[in-house]
Amino acid sequence: MTVFANLRNQDDMTMLTCQFNPSTVKLSKSAGWSTPPARNARDHPRPQFVGTGPQTLTLSLLFNAYGRDGGAAALPVATTVQKLLDWTQPTQRSQEAHRPEPPTIEFRWGAHVTMTGFLKSVEVEYLLFDNDGTPLRASANVQLQALPQPTPGTNPTSGGISGRRGAQITQGDSLASIAQREYGDANLWRAIAIANDIDDPGRVPPGTGLLLPPRAQAAALAAVGGDPR
Repeated sequence: MTVFANLRNQDDMTMLTCQFNPSTVKLSKSAGWSTPPARNARDHPRPQFVGTGPQTLTLSLLFNAYGRDGGAAALPVATTVQKLLDWTQPTQRSQEAHRPEPPTIEFRWGAHVTMTGFLKSVEVEYLLFDNDGTPLRASANVQLQALPQPTPGTNPTSGGISGRRGAQITQGDSLASIAQREYGDANLWRAIAIANDIDDPGRVPPGTGLLLPPRAQAAALAAVGGDPR
């Protein structure tokens, strides 16, 4: 029995099933290494690990609504494509909370090719049209970026702060910029540092995963300078 790949929006539980499985799936992950120059050294120094970049999954999906009898099938391709494009936008719930976040998308194809993340890019090419211009077939190149996974001990049953979310330091980020983006207050950088046991907030390498306590707990952390766990 053929198992078809699918994309599921975990925020509203809607799903897009691929009518044709992708022929290739590209998985990529980067790692950062630093090789500082060493004066008077005969050989170059060994590289030092800086951090890892996010894992990405790239695939091409084909959506088809052209029936075998020569007419259009019931499922509109344009509607399917629009739903895929909508998933690149912040969720309604996150916008209402003034913390825009993308919907969590799970790609699954059988038991071995899976990823949970967000849609980083979607590029659609319409390939076939009906006489009135209705799209009947489209190819969508999709890139899914994995979301950081929480480290052990951060769920409510293991002693961590409930409601924590994940974030990742990228090039040019700082704890203050993340605090401004996540909480609307750059001064809450101290809470992020305390919650993640960061001793030197000015030297956090790109690729570092962070756990973000809810805003109320972040304010308490920043005020008292301690972890309420």
